[in-house]
Amino acid sequence: MSELLQVAKALAASSDEDLARVIGVRLMPSGSFNDFFDFATALLKPVNVKGAIEGLTRKQIIAFHNLVSGTPSKDVVSLDALCALFLVAKVEGKPSYVPLDSAVVAFKDLVTPIKLQEILASQETKPQQPLNFDLADPQAGIAAFETVQALTELVIDLEQRFIREVSRGQVGLPELKRLASHLGRNVEYARLLYSLAQMSSLVVLQDKRWRVGSHYLTWLTCNPSERWLHIAKTWRTLLGSVSATELADSVNLETAFAETFPLANSNITSHMARLYSLAELVGLSSAEQVSSWFKPLVNSEFDEASSLLESHLPKSQSKIIIQADLTIISVGPLPTDKEMELRRFVETERIGVASTYRISTLSVTYGMETGLTEEVIRDLLLELSGVALPQPVDYLIREAATRFGRLVLRELTNGTAIESSDLILLTQIANDSSLRAISISKDSTDSLISRFEMDIVYYQLRESKYAAIRKDASGNVLSNWLEAGTGGTFRADGPSIAKDILRWREHDERLGQAPEGQDIVRQIEMAIRNKVSIQVTVQTSDALRDFTLEPTGLANGRLRGKDRKADCERVLPLASITSVRIG
Repeated sequence: MSELLQVAKALAASSDEDLARVIGVRLMPSGSFNDFFDFATALLKPVNVKGAIEGLTRKQIIAFHNLVSGTPSKDVVSLDALCALFLVAKVEGKPSYVPLDSAVVAFKDLVTPIKLQEILASQETKPQQPLNFDLADPQAGIAAFETVQALTELVIDLEQRFIREVSRGQVGLPELKRLASHLGRNVEYARLLYSLAQMSSLVVLQDKRWRVGSHYLTWLTCNPSERWLHIAKTWRTLLGSVSATELADSVNLETAFAETFPLANSNITSHMARLYSLAELVGLSSAEQVSSWFKPLVNSEFDEASSLLESHLPKSQSKIIIQADLTIISVGPLPTDKEMELRRFVETERIGVASTYRISTLSVTYGMETGLTEEVIRDLLLELSGVALPQPVDYLIREAATRFGRLVLRELTNGTAIESSDLILLTQIANDSSLRAISISKDSTDSLISRFEMDIVYYQLRESKYAAIRKDASGNVLSNWLEAGTGGTFRADGPSIAKDILRWREHDERLGQAPEGQDIVRQIEMAIRNKVSIQVTVQTSDALRDFTLEPTGLANGRLRGKDRKADCERVLPLASITSVRIG
C-alpha cells in the first residue's frame, strides 16, 4: 500500500475531532480540499511534514528516534500523539507503530546526531523563577481585550468588503496593510489575526474569497469574556493535550517553548512558532511570563480561566460623545448589545478601551440595509449621548435616509444592472475612472450594466463611496448582516471545518456507490501517479464485473492496466466503469 493511500484511509477512519485538530496543528486550509486524498497529499508534502516534525515535543522526538533506530519505547502516549499527527502509522502485529517514510526523511534532516545529543542531554527542565501575576495579568488582560476587539473589526470588515484569496489560502498584502493601518498595528499582527480568526471559524475561504465563518453571529452576540474563551479554547485545542500537560507549569513561556519544542523555529509556517506568537495575542502571557489564567486554560478548566481573565478586562459603560465633526467617542467599552447596534451604522476610526467612530452617508446606508430606520438610529444616539444631536449629524442622518435606495443593483443572467432615477449620478458612475475594473457600460436611460457578478459590483461601488444597495428578484433589500432578517446572504450554517469534514465523508461514500465521471478519472489518475492498484466495477452487456488492475495509462476515454489475476493487460472504456476503489 502506498503511503498516500495509507494516510488517506487513516484520515477517513479518524474521528471528526481528531481531523479538526490535525487541520489546525498542521495549518491546513480544509476548504481547499475535495476529499481525504487531497488532504493526505497536502499532509505528505515535504514542507508540511517538516513543519510537523518541528512542532514535536522533546518526549515525542525521543520516541520517534527510538522508533526509527529500532529501540523499544514504552512511551505509548508520545507514540499515539505521533500517530494522531500522521507521522507514524499504528498497525496490528509487531511492531505496532511504523514511522512513515516521509516523516523519517524529514526527521533525519532536522535531527542531526549533534542535535539529538543536545536533546537527550537536556531532558531535565531547568528550575524557573516564581510566578508574579501582579505584573503579567494587567497587561495580558488588556492584550486579550484588544485582540477580541480586533477580531470583531475583522469579521465586520469582511461583511463590508470583497477580499479575494491570494495564492493558496493567503490574504493579499494590500489587504493586510489596510487592516494593520486601521488597527494601528504592523502587517504581521494582521496576518496573525487572520490566522487566529480562521482557526476559530470566524472567517473561512469559500469560492476563492474570504468570508465570515460559522461562529460569526455567535461572536457578535457574546460579551468580551465569552469571545475570549472561544479563541482561548481554539489555542488550547491546537496545542493538544500532550503538549498542554508539558506546558502547564510554565512560568516563562519563551523558555518553556524552547525547552519543550527544541526543533521549533521562527519560520512563519512553523506550527509552534505560530502558537507561541498567538499566546501573547490571546492574552495568555505578557513579556514572556504566563498569566494566572494560563494554567487553568491548558488544564481545560475553562470556567476558572474565564473568571480570572474577566476581572482584568475593562468594565463596560453606556456613554458616548457625539461631535459636530461627525465623530463619536466612546469613553469606555460599550455593552455588547449597544456596541453591535451602533456598529451597524458607524465606521471605526480607532479601537481601544476608548474608541472613536465616524458616522457617514455610506455607514448610515449600510445600517438601513440591515433593517434600521432613521428613527431607530436617532433614538440610539440620543439614548447613549443623553443630549440633542449636533446639527451636522442630524442633517446627515436625514439626508442619508432620504437618499436611501437611490442607487440599486439587480442581478442579471450575465452580469449586474445598476439602476437609478438620478441620471447625473449614473453619468458620474459611468465616467468614474476608479470603476473601470468592473467594466461599466450604458444599458438604457436609467440604468448601467456590468458583466461582473452583483457582489463584486456592490463592493467596488462601496469602495468608491457610492451608497449602492442590492435587491433580489422580489424587490427585497439584501444585507450581509443576518440580524436584519431581510434575506441576507450570510448563512448561519456557512462554511466551517466541520462542514468540510462532512463533505469529505460524503464524497468518500459516493465514490463507493455512484461516483461522478470526474471522480472516476481523478481516482484513476491518482492511482497511476502513486503506482497503486485499483478495483474497478465495469458494466458489461449482461452484468457487472469486478477487476483488480495496476493502471498504466489513461487516454482517449480508455483505461489501460495490468490484470495480475488473469495475467493479461486490459483496456476498459471509461464510460463502462461504474466505480473505482484505490487499493
